[in-house]
Amino acid sequence: MKNFITMLLVCALALCMLASCGGSDKLFDYNYDEYLSLGTYKGVEVSASAIDEEVQAQIDSILASNAKDVDTGKASVEGNKVVYTVNATVGGAEAADLAKTDVSVTLGTGTTGLEDLDAALLGMAKGDTKEVTLTVPADHTGNADIDGKEAVLSVLVTSVTEKVTPETLTDEMIATATENLYTTVADYTVYLRSAIKQNLAWNTVLANTTFTDYPKKEAEMYYDNYLASYQNTAAQYGMNLESMASMYGMTLDAFQNNLAQQAIAQVNQDMAMFALAEKENLVADEAKLAEIRKEMMVYYGYEDEAAMMEAVGEDAIEQSAAYDMVMEFVEANAVEVE
Repeated sequence: MKNFITMLLVCALALCMLASCGGSDKLFDYNYDEYLSLGTYKGVEVSASAIDEEVQAQIDSILASNAKDVDTGKASVEGNKVVYTVNATVGGAEAADLAKTDVSVTLGTGTTGLEDLDAALLGMAKGDTKEVTLTVPADHTGNADIDGKEAVLSVLVTSVTEKVTPETLTDEMIATATENLYTTVADYTVYLRSAIKQNLAWNTVLANTTFTDYPKKEAEMYYDNYLASYQNTAAQYGMNLESMASMYGMTLDAFQNNLAQQAIAQVNQDMAMFALAEKENLVADEAKLAEIRKEMMVYYGYEDEAAMMEAVGEDAIEQSAAYDMVMEFVEANAVEVE
């Protein structure tokens, strides 16, 4: 899903990444007591209002993504999108470098590059024309015969619209936003509330857990995968990793250290998940494994289960099922409070 991804699928992706480069050894087959001590995980409190707020935020996000430009039928104001055409002359001669056709600007953002034109567009309605005399800024067009000279612009507004966000969520919006994983508002809302409650409760469980160490092998594997992913992204944009790090306001060393900390945090979360699954004897049956395989096929776009299993591996399916069962367990045992 584009707007909200469940803990199951996020962790499944990470586990599949590990499984693809981890060989045949079973991941996270450890004595968990050596690495952590589970705190309170039953009866953790979750704020009902916090759940409702996050549900509404997700709904608002989907509604916003379905906003449409609607003709105002009025004179333009800041925030409106205006489409205009302009012809220009300098010293009585046509100035083609200033001419534009069907240009779209949002008023108030200064996107025309000409302050006097920005000001002139305010208050114009669809079909209005106006003549604007202004001094072209130096180096505006790169044409010495125009830049710095007085120009006369003939402006025609062909559209004035405002962004209108729908007030009501529809089944069609949900199907589009979730790529048909959910097709009704009712089903999506039930899923969303459950997923948010799970994540809030799980964050508390993690906060209650004491971590004393972590397995280095898995942490290094996560780190290597994170690093490779960023390197590939940087290469796609013709950058190196150091340049990408600078975009985040970090040195290369700081960026790599940040990835290392993310890898450790992910391993800690994995260890807590599997430790809780082991303690509560949460073992997936064949029906649960089949459910996870189906979800994996949909999420990763496989039509053939055998091909998906060859790429993912049975261990990743079992581990993802464990994640799912732990999250359901934590949710079932969480207590909603105001």
